[in-house]
Amino acid sequence: MLHRISSKDHLVALLRAGGSTGALLCIAVQFVQVVIAVIPGEITSFAAGYVFGAWRGFLYSAIGVTLGSAFNFWFARVVGRPALERLIGRDTLAKIDRSLASAKSKSAMFLLFLLPGLPKDILCYAAGFSGMSILEFVVLSGLARAPALLASVLIGAGVSRGDYRSVIAVALLVLLAIGGYYWYQRSNVGASAPEEREQTRDRQGVL
Repeated sequence: MLHRISSKDHLVALLRAGGSTGALLCIAVQFVQVVIAVIPGEITSFAAGYVFGAWRGFLYSAIGVTLGSAFNFWFARVVGRPALERLIGRDTLAKIDRSLASAKSKSAMFLLFLLPGLPKDILCYAAGFSGMSILEFVVLSGLARAPALLASVLIGAGVSRGDYRSVIAVALLVLLAIGGYYWYQRSNVGASAPEEREQTRDRQGVL
């Protein structure tokens, strides 16, 4: 079953064969891919768009991803940190902890969920140890994950219609957004380095 979900062609065939229960099946697939982090979310979102179109595909995907994220958050609080370390690995969880340590506000945590590169499913587990309520987490993570989710669904919908111009346009927008963020980060690091060195010299002078 997991092999079928992890394969784009198999997943498209599975969703199409679902008939009247296709919507529930799509929601279930998205839920499973969040809870079982080894299943790539890009494939499931693409398949949802391919089979159901842009808006229905996004709606079903958003419901499944939100439910899965809430489950991970709740599961982390129920089983506790030692059990979670055995499940996903102490080093992996520690890496996410370091990222969350810099998220001193909800807006910073929103950015962590918005940006590519971090494993969002495991990030949901780690967020379970934060001081947020589950409702705050669901709203924050849902809004932050929506742009990337919509982009994957739109690409799938475009491919199903043979509208490759839209596919290319969405892909370029995603790449520009990613590139713009990393350029901004590098610029900020470069600009702050001289100031930090000056502050260090000032402290040394005082000492």
